[in-house]
Amino acid sequence: MRTLLLTGASGMLGSRVARALCERGHRVIGVDIADAKLEHENYLHAICDLTDPLAVRALFDAHPADRVIHLAALAHVTGEADLSWSRYFRLNVLVSQHVFENAARLGLPVFFASTVDVYGIPDGPVNERTEPRPVGGYARSKYEAEKRLAAIMGDTPRFIARFAPVYTPEDAHDIQKRYYLKYPNLAFVVGKGIDYAFLNIERVVDVIGEWAGRDAAPTGVVNFRDDLLFNSRRMVKAEKAEGRAKLALRVPGWAGKCALGLARLCPPKLRLNVNKILNPYRIDHDAQRRFLSGGEGAPYRLPPADLRGVRVLLLEGFARQNMALMPALKKLGCHLTTYNASRLDVGYASKYPDVKLIRFWDRSDEAASFRAMMEVLREGHYDVVIPMTDFSATLLSNHIDEVRPLTCPAVNPPEAFRRAADKQETMRACEEAGVPCPHTLYDMASADAILEAGMPFPFIIKPRVGYGSIGFHVIRDEAQLRSVFDDAVRRFGPMVVQDYIPQTGTQYKCEVFLDENGEAKSACVFDKTRWYPVDGGSTCCSTSVHRPDIAADSIRLLKAIGWRGYGDVDLIEDPRDGVCRVMEINPRITASVKVCFAAGVDFARQVVELATNRPVTAYEDYRAGIRLRYMQTDLLWFLQSPNRFHAKPGWFDFRHTTDQIFNPRDPWPWFTYTIQGMRKRKAEMEKRKR
Repeated sequence: MRTLLLTGASGMLGSRVARALCERGHRVIGVDIADAKLEHENYLHAICDLTDPLAVRALFDAHPADRVIHLAALAHVTGEADLSWSRYFRLNVLVSQHVFENAARLGLPVFFASTVDVYGIPDGPVNERTEPRPVGGYARSKYEAEKRLAAIMGDTPRFIARFAPVYTPEDAHDIQKRYYLKYPNLAFVVGKGIDYAFLNIERVVDVIGEWAGRDAAPTGVVNFRDDLLFNSRRMVKAEKAEGRAKLALRVPGWAGKCALGLARLCPPKLRLNVNKILNPYRIDHDAQRRFLSGGEGAPYRLPPADLRGVRVLLLEGFARQNMALMPALKKLGCHLTTYNASRLDVGYASKYPDVKLIRFWDRSDEAASFRAMMEVLREGHYDVVIPMTDFSATLLSNHIDEVRPLTCPAVNPPEAFRRAADKQETMRACEEAGVPCPHTLYDMASADAILEAGMPFPFIIKPRVGYGSIGFHVIRDEAQLRSVFDDAVRRFGPMVVQDYIPQTGTQYKCEVFLDENGEAKSACVFDKTRWYPVDGGSTCCSTSVHRPDIAADSIRLLKAIGWRGYGDVDLIEDPRDGVCRVMEINPRITASVKVCFAAGVDFARQVVELATNRPVTAYEDYRAGIRLRYMQTDLLWFLQSPNRFHAKPGWFDFRHTTDQIFNPRDPWPWFTYTIQGMRKRKAEMEKRKR
């Protein structure tokens, strides 16, 4: 027998839980402001106003218990007139805080009944790792109580059960309102019916009984729903058989999709209600199955840090990366400044920056660019500065000791940065870490040295430090090697010599983020579906994929060089053996990073959190099949590629697709970027001339 203190013991759920626990042999101290609804030899009822902290303390001291089950709450379906936030806060947040503080004081494990409504309006399926974004007073108060539970309890076991809408055999109102316009006569069915997740009250009772009966109190967070989903079409059919739903309206599926689209323009509360009917939660219940099989809950994720007001400077406003970072940083509430060289830069044309600077910036004049940047840093008092290209990242890393007194640069120290930026050093690190990479010749200073080393044709040469496909050559015979090698060294510096991997295999990029301890907080993989120039260049179409093997290799490589923060690893699948081999590391935010944001990984948050010494948010999962296109070069690919009509996905397939530059909420940068691109195209293509 275990003594359990149960709050909300006279409520619909609490009264059932109290009886079930007593019948299982536990001694239950039922707490409520109302009179008891249960008479049982194992039951003791205590009337207490839980809004009074002194009364709650006296309650805990007067009734020693082994564990606490906290069910007391103001629900959102009571029909009461006063459902204001202040009332939700007082009854759901402060009451919970009083209970948790006393449980922590006495070292008592806590079971807290929460709701799946904390997830708000998610973009896809939800699990315990999904970031809560509650809408409405009830969900907001429950999530706030969750956060206080995590903060107050410390190492004392606590369990958060996020319940789907609960129904009873006598009260199925939450179910019926999903497919009734007016109960019991007028129903509706959208398309072929919609599947809804609900939770039978008997399952709730079983879950709490399972938690109470374990020898060691389970901890963590678990979403709970019935194993079987409720399909609205089947339910209306059953209602008709019972003599209800006399008139059932048929709503085409496309009309439902249109309504969802229009709901995006509505206030959050209305949009939430529309989504509950037309796009209900798809709840992953793997954690539920593990718990009911004797396991623990999923680890509780602390809410992300509040980054409002953090002052961020984005360098090089012309870079495509800005189009992913600017809206993400503004969504976080950061104060955003962009460093631009022209009014045509996307960082200047965008609506998102709070401040738009125009200052000197020229890759051919490093000293003058550095002086101009330092002047901006002295004037602006920025918390973090984020480089966009290799040039600015190298500049910040080389001068990191001069920059740090003014701001936190989102770059690595020179040693780690050099090993990542230098492709030859990256290959050495791959070999040390046991990560697959192409066979590489080191320190080749002449064509004769390469020939003497016996590298079989074809092989490639490319600059040890560079970006895109600039300086890249496929060498097919000795005559070609002698004709291009010395000129390539003169133009681009020392070259890497590597085995040529046929480009019929898939190319991949893995975006990794490591915290200050070198622990991976995210690893998002996407393929280079198409690239331009067509014989080897930068990505113009990418698709997010799940490749744990690539993620593991990329993380291991970055750890081997002592990397911290954001890192981009490029790989290619060798069609000769199917092995994915590392080609290079980009030591700055890649131009294709927007696909990761669209897939659910917020690198902007992670960069700012690390730079400002906050815990870095983990993104353990992301959505596969999300596509990113850089239409300016993807169009050129279409015009030049012999595979234009046979590519997969097809060039005319725009499903689950976002554009690198175009944003309907911020359209002007697309036009200015296109103008700049037309001006620069000739010079950029000259750099890539084979």
